[in-house]
Amino acid sequence: MAAHRWLALAVGGACSLMPPPAMGANSAHERLAAMSEVDRSDALALLVESSGQPCRTVARTLFQGHDTSGHALWNVECGGGEAYLVLIMNDGRGSTRVLSCRRLAAVGGGRCFQQLD
Repeated sequence: MAAHRWLALAVGGACSLMPPPAMGANSAHERLAAMSEVDRSDALALLVESSGQPCRTVARTLFQGHDTSGHALWNVECGGGEAYLVLIMNDGRGSTRVLSCRRLAAVGGGRCFQQLD
């Protein structure tokens, strides 16, 4: 998957998922993965909405995997049917980027809701 390709094209701002974690593994992703499904859905919806996209309810989520830089890729489908890729960066702050799955596919960056190879 070419996560770095879409990152350069991503629209929407960056925000921090969690307070600054200790350096090392992607701590923000690990915290998100450890949440209950309800709490994780709420957190991902908040990240999508903080990028300026509507996502009041979440229909499903999926952790796709990590890219070669240790960034975590999460998918979230909102109640209205629009789906997004949320990249949780391995930068010590848990910075995020959000991109619609439709746009991701249009720029040749892969598909949402499919595990990475």
